[in-house]
Amino acid sequence: MIATDLTKLGEQLVVASTRLSRLATRNVNTLPHAAMRVLGRLDELGQARISELAKADRCSQPTMSNLVQRLEEQGWVRRSADPADSRASLISLTDAGLAELRSARSQAGTALAAHLGQLPAHDLATLEAAATVIHKLLTLEPLEETPR
Repeated sequence: MIATDLTKLGEQLVVASTRLSRLATRNVNTLPHAAMRVLGRLDELGQARISELAKADRCSQPTMSNLVQRLEEQGWVRRSADPADSRASLISLTDAGLAELRSARSQAGTALAAHLGQLPAHDLATLEAAATVIHKLLTLEPLEETPR
């Protein structure tokens, strides 16, 4: 596959995954998207500094600080001193935050199941294989681009 085909495939995956995520959460009472992203990131990474969370979420540090403060007030995250830098805090997911994240994911999965149930078995098998490939894709490091 040539690079432009890979770029087009990448675009299609981004558009499809964004629309799928919206479909899954449209009619369910889940967490706001920003909260789900932060809780999900902490579930994936463990603990992180606010600056790391802001960079990963492509927002400002003050915006992330406000979001983390709201999550902390809900009891979904906790702050602890960063042993490497006494001025910084490490943010981590609490058991209550993990339970909330799992509940939101379950609600979204249930919402999608109503749509998935309308597909034929071969499409479901394809989607199952695609989900496996997408998880694999998420673990890969990007290759260095060659100069043109």
